[in-house]
Amino acid sequence: MQKFWERMKILLHSTTVVDLAKLLGVKRSTLSSWIHADKRPPMHVLLRLSQLTGLGLEELEFGYAKGYREEDEVCEKPQDRKQEILALIEQFDQKELDFIWCFLTSYKNCIATDQEKKAYR
Repeated sequence: MQKFWERMKILLHSTTVVDLAKLLGVKRSTLSSWIHADKRPPMHVLLRLSQLTGLGLEELEFGYAKGYREEDEVCEKPQDRKQEILALIEQFDQKELDFIWCFLTSYKNCIATDQEKKAYR
């Protein structure tokens, strides 16, 4: 199985650590340390990778849509997906809810930052 960072270089068509660091908005030395230790980046960088590649976090990690099968139904309506998510949230304990809140807040901030950058271009 390919290592995480090898997949990222391929997905982002980035041949050098310098190019990849620029794409992700991190220092080259920081990225190098993650690559050499095969360490995952912080959530805001993972979210950036997700945006750049169009892949979900699970696909980034495993290189495929884990658990997805061709015969699985795809959710046709966003409202159905929202209801599924809300039903899942009802099952979470407080620790899980705190994690989800942190993730969603980070994701929302990441999107806002990208929209601000585009507005200034």
